Amino acid sequence: MAEFHPLCIRAEKLYDWVTRQVDKELTFSGPAGLEELDFDCNGEEGADDPCDLLPPGEDFIVTVVPVEGTLECTAVGPRRNVFIQDLGIELQEVKIRKQGSFVVELRLNEDDEEPICTSGEVDFCLFEKFLLCAPEGTDVDCEIFDFAGNGVVCCINGEFSSLQLSLHICQSVQVVANVILEIEGAECRPREDIILPISRFCPEITFPPQCPEIFPAPHDKDHCKHKV
Repeated sequence: MAEFHPLCIRAEKLYDWVTRQVDKELTFSGPAGLEELDFDCNGEEGADDPCDLLPPGEDFIVTVVPVEGTLECTAVGPRRNVFIQDLGIELQEVKIRKQGSFVVELRLNEDDEEPICTSGEVDFCLFEKFLLCAPEGTDVDCEIFDFAGNGVVCCINGEFSSLQLSLHICQSVQVVANVILEIEGAECRPREDIILPISRFCPEITFPPQCPEIFPAPHDKDHCKHKV
């Protein structure tokens, strides 16, 4: 069997990779908040008050559901060079915009298949700054790989007072560029974010298992010697 040896490939090189969780609190208060949420309850359209359906002494189970196809994560604006004294390296400050839409579902029991009330679509837009190895000539790719939320409805004297929501957005940010390489490869993982630590909510990024017994197959001698 032939031995493995370096190969020259044209590929997308990963310059940097971080994941980050962002938590956003939203509050909808009073008649204006209820109108903005535009709840439909029991299949009836209109700005319904879910508190009319809440039995005394009970609370709604609040679920936040993203609207399919609306979540976006994009690098915006110019990059700024920042020298990190502790690391002795110059990185780039990159602005990342996250936006999309979600609906709020209210249930009285966790095992209820259908919600008793569903809000209209609620839009959101957030900006964050990242310190990345993103020199000129590279592209920044961002993906929202998990989105969840919960909250609580406050009813006073049987009428809607407020809805407080907590959004949890997990994002993967990669810096890439097309290069020609001579490599021997192995799977890698994102590095730790250079930001103050936060409580972890985001799940680990995993890859499908490989079948090394059969692939990659052995290669004959390759004459590609150049490195770029």
